[in-house]
Amino acid sequence: MAKLQKLHGEYILKDYKLSLTNDMYLETGKALEVNVKLVDNRAITDKQRAFIFALCGEISYYTGEDKEWVRMLLQTYNAKLRDIEVESLSSCDMTYANGLIDTIINFCIDQEIPFAKKLIDDYGYTFDEKQTYSMCLKRICVICGSRADIHHVDSIGMGENRKNISHLWKRALPLCRQHHIECHTIGNEAFINKYQLSPITIDKKMEYFIKKGKLRVFKEE
Repeated sequence: MAKLQKLHGEYILKDYKLSLTNDMYLETGKALEVNVKLVDNRAITDKQRAFIFALCGEISYYTGEDKEWVRMLLQTYNAKLRDIEVESLSSCDMTYANGLIDTIINFCIDQEIPFAKKLIDDYGYTFDEKQTYSMCLKRICVICGSRADIHHVDSIGMGENRKNISHLWKRALPLCRQHHIECHTIGNEAFINKYQLSPITIDKKMEYFIKKGKLRVFKEE
């Protein structure tokens, strides 16, 4: 198996066999474009496996579908999404497991399927900015999954009419009333650090949603 190493700041590919034609092409001083796939030798952990099964159990409970069918459906969806093969959860690596977990969480957010806060806490899962953006549009609290409003991390001015002022490029989080109050009590940065959050940056699409309560697609400038 070919190996990628780093020596004196340069990346070196070792034990990779090239065809004679490609080798002669490199001899001319030109470069070949290659796809690099990193091999993860870390096996899936018991915690990852348990989290995957628990998430599928949540979806099964909400939809009424068989849990094993849900798991296989999501593994197939994940494989197509990432252009990879479906792997067994008894022998896959940590990278595959983490990708599958992200896919399942994204599916739950998109379909507005609730999952237990304790489940997220026990695994220590944190939502990234893209997921937080989707949760803003779905009005889902990024902490507990309850119905949420959009909390402005960066102040837009006390007493101002939010429909008239600009929200662009300010940070925001979707928070339920309980966690909104906690955020104001302990302060934004302490709150973000406590829950390891990734606030979104309000773009034109999100600003329109905040002001109008509906979506509009904006062309990139």
